[in-house]
Amino acid sequence: MEKVISTSESEVDGRVLNSQPGPDSRSQMPAAGLQSQESEGYAPDFWRRPISAEEIVISSVVLVLLCAGLVARFAHYPFYPCCFHQLSAAIRHWDFAGLDPSQPKEFWGFSYLIALVAATTGMRDAFAMVLVSSAMFVVANYLCCHLWGTAVAAWLMVMNYWWIDGAAQGLTEPLFMALLFASFIAIRRDHWTAATLLASTATTVRPAGVFALIAIGITLMVRREWRKLAIAVAIGVLVGVAYVIPMTTIFGDPLANVAGYSKSDWAGGVPVMFPIVPLVKSAIYRKAFVPSGRLHIAYSFVNLAWVLFALAGTITMATSRRFQDYAKTYPAEAIFAATFALFLFSYYSPMWAFYFFPRFVIPLMPFLLLVFLDHLPRDRRILWGVALLSVAMSVGPKITPALRNFR
Repeated sequence: MEKVISTSESEVDGRVLNSQPGPDSRSQMPAAGLQSQESEGYAPDFWRRPISAEEIVISSVVLVLLCAGLVARFAHYPFYPCCFHQLSAAIRHWDFAGLDPSQPKEFWGFSYLIALVAATTGMRDAFAMVLVSSAMFVVANYLCCHLWGTAVAAWLMVMNYWWIDGAAQGLTEPLFMALLFASFIAIRRDHWTAATLLASTATTVRPAGVFALIAIGITLMVRREWRKLAIAVAIGVLVGVAYVIPMTTIFGDPLANVAGYSKSDWAGGVPVMFPIVPLVKSAIYRKAFVPSGRLHIAYSFVNLAWVLFALAGTITMATSRRFQDYAKTYPAEAIFAATFALFLFSYYSPMWAFYFFPRFVIPLMPFLLLVFLDHLPRDRRILWGVALLSVAMSVGPKITPALRNFR
């Protein structure tokens, strides 16, 4: 039988969430939620047999190739015209005169890596961009296996169309998640310096990485490990200073990215307010449920489903005794989940808070899946059905006009 990432093989998994009462350790369920018969050599049918880490890797590659291939065949590829490959080209030539007017807004960590890959391989920046995002999608899903088991990794891989879309179209989420998961693994191994460096680097990719840094800081403070805390703070400051030097040199503002967000996404206002209210206001602003086309209504209901799923998962995390036990074992991860969830429901961007909610929720997804692990089907027919639905939601709006005219 294929190798399976199990309780004994993963770094440390979700067994705290899945343990049963009683002193007998054999009553504990593996991270992937496999039945006890499987650990005793029971061989289920093909559709329900244990999911291996290798299968997660291969499936991740297949999903990316399927999405990219369909868009390349029926539309143009990469599909999104802005802005990371443009930033990469500007970085390589150190010429920022032709940047999109919305910039500087996007954080540059992703574009720095794209520029490095493009300069090293001679590849066009646009293709270096999708190479990095696709590779990091595979890496992040594999690291998820080691953190929480293959069942969580499988559902993370297939459930959110924005997660697949980001991998195939060159967005920042895959690199951010790979760095975040690597930071969690380093914490579990007690490598706090590496964990802080990884979390700091993740913050240069997406600002949500700051919640991983906060989690590291709080955990070390509670443990009174002052020397490690001082080193972590120093690393965070050094990475931050190194990041803002180009911003200051080029744009005359060390917080140029934040100013860009304030102007374009926050309408010059405060980006946080009382939880849930921002999502309601954003949905109203975007006329989410005003009939203006089938796709608009369909995706609005999908967004609403994600809001309700995330809200239910967050409440479960806050009230579940099993998650509280998990938090005691892995406090940094729990602190990250709690602080990020609070921010997610409080973040107000009139244009994007509701419309992009499935994208914004991605860092919280492993924890949502973890608390609902007992209810997640393992049948491959269901998983691949969900995967194909996510592919359709990612690719459909991009290729539908081309399909109408295809001969």
